[in-house]
Formats: sequence, structure tokens, C-alpha cells
Amino acid sequence: MEVFARRVPTSPSGRGVEKAYPLLAPEQVQALFQRRVIEICSRFDEWKTPIRVGGVIGDVPGDHWRRREGTPLLDAQTGASLLLDIPPSLLAGEGVRAGEKVQVVGWLKAQLQKGHITLRCEVLSIEQDVVETATQRSEALLEIMRSLLPRRRAFPVQEGARMLLLGIGIEGERLRRMQPTLGGLWTDRTVVRCAVPKVEAEAFLQTLPQVEQDIILLIVAEDCLAVLENAVCLKALLSCPAYRILAYDGGASNSEQATLLPHMVEQFFMTPLEAAEFIRQHSAQVRQRQDEERAQQEELAALRTSLAALTQRPTDGSSRFSWFTLLCGVTLGTAIVVVGHWGIHIF
Repeated sequence: MEVFARRVPTSPSGRGVEKAYPLLAPEQVQALFQRRVIEICSRFDEWKTPIRVGGVIGDVPGDHWRRREGTPLLDAQTGASLLLDIPPSLLAGEGVRAGEKVQVVGWLKAQLQKGHITLRCEVLSIEQDVVETATQRSEALLEIMRSLLPRRRAFPVQEGARMLLLGIGIEGERLRRMQPTLGGLWTDRTVVRCAVPKVEAEAFLQTLPQVEQDIILLIVAEDCLAVLENAVCLKALLSCPAYRILAYDGGASNSEQATLLPHMVEQFFMTPLEAAEFIRQHSAQVRQRQDEERAQQEELAALRTSLAALTQRPTDGSSRFSWFTLLCGVTLGTAIVVVGHWGIHIF
């Protein structure tokens, strides 16, 4: 790309030969130079071969769009910069921030500004550096792990426990068909079903710390795993006060996208059926324990009633011995019930 012709050495051949060259004023020389420079810059438009450049976004002035200033892309090693002309359409969402590692694809062009040639890059696409993004993501997740240690919760045993059946990327009809597999304890009165689309998953999971249910069964579709594997979702899941059960759906057992989610919950299963079986078995054990405790309480109440009735009866000499014998029997029965009730809680 040669605009100026090569100089051909010549030597004056005689007097008056200098009159063959035009006499120019300094302003005219500057104008001639500027025309040649503009011609050089215009030749860059003929080079329509995109290039791919990686670097770090430099400081961006707040009003750089008004002043038509470029966004600096810095070399991480030397600090050399390349000005980027980024169309506003590529800055949708969060845009770019200073210090981010990015990769851009664009065309090179040259501009003449105040007598200086400036190299610029007209950006066609811009994206965060994949390796850098993964590193930042890992650091954020580790920070979450350090700040919020997982707290293990016990399976709820109180009567009237409630469950949130939450499906991420799962249709509501599938959740409805799955509910009966949880066992007879979980009916429409005790279960709240909620099907959340993939695009709304992150926003919905941020509400988990405010759930009122005692158990949450989270079923995640395979294509939604990557959405949940971020610091915001993990922090919300860690802060959830309910007993947390996680199950993958759609062949996610062979997926390597998610690695931390199973460590954020009390129980993790590869399929929803395994999770349902776990809930059904534990619910049956809880139900049996509740029935036994209820029976013990009813028997104790009956014994107290009998004892109260005996103390209200008139006594004479002939029935005093029988009354004493009955009182001893009632006391012994009460003691046996109490010991049995205590043994149930121990074993």
C-alpha cells in the first residue's frame, strides 16, 4: 500500500533548474501532506479482512459516545492499546466493563484526527473471554462456598408438613402426574406445585430463602443445569430454610455441566422416581411414628381419666383394699406407657 512515489535522486544540471519545481507555502505543504494521508487512510477500507483480537477493556469515559471516543482494548502484557468502535447494538444488557477480558472481531481502519493518524477497529462482534469467564465464575462460586457453609437440615417430622414441588424446565402436567408417587401423605392440601420456565429460573430461585414450605423437591431439566450453576442461584439454594431434595431429569446423569448443586442440598438423586421413593419411605416412617405417639397419648389420657374417676368415688372399709389394688395397677400401667414412649424416641 504505497501512495507516495519513490524518490528518484536527481542532481541539478545547471542554473535555473530549481525553477522547474513549484514554489509552495508551508500551508500548501501541510495541505498536500493531509491529502496524501487521507488517501492512505482510505486504502484501509479496501482491506475488508476481519481480524480477531483479545485483550482487556480499559477505562471507558462516561460520555465517550457523545465525544465519539473509542473504547480502549489493552494488551495484558505490554499495555499497548487499540481503540474500538463498538456499535450501541452490541452493548445491550450489561455492556462491557473496565478490566474485563474480551475477544473482538472487526475491521481495521485509520482515521486522521488533528494531524495524527489513529488506528481503530470497527467491531463486528464482542464476547467475554471463555477462559477468563470460567475463572471468574469459579472464583465467585468459591467465595460463596467460603461465606455460606452448607447447613444440613433434618427431614420434617411434625404433623401438617408442607412441600414445594418445584420444576425447572419441567411442564406443570408432569409435576401433577408425579405428585401421587410421593405417597398418600402428600395431597393438594399439603403440596404446592410450581413449574418455572428456563428463562425465569434464576429470578425464581432468588425467592427460595423466603419459602414457607417445610420440604422443597427441586426437579431440574438437563438443559437448565448450566443456568443454575452460578453464584446467585447457589447462594439462594444454600439460604433456603426448607429440607432440600434435588433430582435431575432428562438423562442428566451423564451431564458434566453441574458439579456443585448436589452439594447444596440434603438429598440428591439422579432421577425424579428415586427422589419420590425416598420421600415416600421417609413419610411412611414419620407417619408410623406419629400414629404410635398419638396412640400413646390417647392411652395416657384414658389412664388419667380412669384415675380421676376413681379418686372421685366414695370409699368404705370393704372396698379400700380393692381400690388400692386398682390404683397400683393404674400407676404401673402409666409407668409402662411412659417408659415405652421414651424408648421409641431413643430407638
